[in-house]
Amino acid sequence: MKQLLIKNGHVVDPAMDRDEVTDVLIVNDRIEAVGPLEPTDSMEVFDASGLLVMPGAIDLHVHLRDLDQSYKETIKTGTQAALQGGITTVFAMPNTVPTLDSRSTIERYKSLIQTDAVVETYIIGSITQGLEGKTLADLDVYPDLGIHFISDDGHDVNDPAILEFAFQKAKQLGLTFIVHPEMSSIGIGGVMNEGEVSRSLDVPGQPNTKEWKAVERAIALALQYGVRTHLTHISTKESVDLVRAAKQKSNLITCDVTPHHITLTEEFVRTLGGRAKVNPPLRTEEDRQALLAAIADGTVDLIATDHAPHTEQEKSETIEYAAFGFTGLELLLPVAFTTLYHQNHLPLLRVVQLLSYNPAQLSQLDRGTLKPGALANLTLVDLKGQRIVDPETFQSKGKNTPFAGMTLKGWPTHVIFQGKLHSVKR
Repeated sequence: MKQLLIKNGHVVDPAMDRDEVTDVLIVNDRIEAVGPLEPTDSMEVFDASGLLVMPGAIDLHVHLRDLDQSYKETIKTGTQAALQGGITTVFAMPNTVPTLDSRSTIERYKSLIQTDAVVETYIIGSITQGLEGKTLADLDVYPDLGIHFISDDGHDVNDPAILEFAFQKAKQLGLTFIVHPEMSSIGIGGVMNEGEVSRSLDVPGQPNTKEWKAVERAIALALQYGVRTHLTHISTKESVDLVRAAKQKSNLITCDVTPHHITLTEEFVRTLGGRAKVNPPLRTEEDRQALLAAIADGTVDLIATDHAPHTEQEKSETIEYAAFGFTGLELLLPVAFTTLYHQNHLPLLRVVQLLSYNPAQLSQLDRGTLKPGALANLTLVDLKGQRIVDPETFQSKGKNTPFAGMTLKGWPTHVIFQGKLHSVKR
């Protein structure tokens, strides 16, 4: 029997409304007790004085690539990046090559996960075959494969008949719908936010309507069919208002925002070009402030990275031709703590709730808590620790981040995964 005693840490657990300096005892891979504890000779003792001790972070939106895109990322490198970032559970989006839309491909991917993943890794199944929005994937096999979320992330399902049928099937099978809100008929070819900056750079933009019209559509269908629906990476003030209003009517609607959308704006495109290209695009300061207000009032349920690794060549192109997306797993915690805790003074309980407890609740996992009996997945963070972002230290193959060179405050120092202590090295 292995016993690990975490002494004198600042323990924060939203599930128990706990925010105090105390101890955590782990026996084998489970939490045994939380509270003032005396060490015994049989215990390994770790002094967590000055460190935040929180349930392991959970990222509900990750692109792990692999299969025919292993040159961008593999399950091994992606989950190593997660561990480095203090994340103990990830959910892999289905826009792999080939797409995760059939039993055979999903079982092949699950085999890679079992062999290579160093954190808990779950699969999100695609809604349509090949993410083409034309024919439903074989959703009936998903529950048997342990899949509870469906998404065509990277695209929205824009055929009204297919979309409506997908909601009906989700209701029938008890699946949660993760919506990438984007109207394909609006802002065609847009490479950044439509506004003053896109006009000054003379490049096509994506107006806010491209997103919020899709949010509006998804909410209407979710309420019509009674389907639990999660709106991912919302980025506009209008989307926030729609979700806030929907939550007053129903508990079926949830949403997330990304670290980059709550921290950066379209102005970064002026200097970074293609390195600041992401979908949905970085928006205005007014939109960013709306997202922060929505986090503060509880409209936003969680933070998810939308970790999207690309090669150096793909991100070094101009804004018109660069790939969409940023690497994010290793920066989730420092960006969240810098932006939300240090700059906006959000309570630690709320920040940890966004990073751990709420995604656990949404995914119906017995995670996101330090209560006795829970799996011992924990993240230890130096809230005062400052570091300049250096992509060359990333475990991910993708080094593409607009945060390169920035100073962030609040970095993970250790991860306890299934009871085993890992030191985060940079």
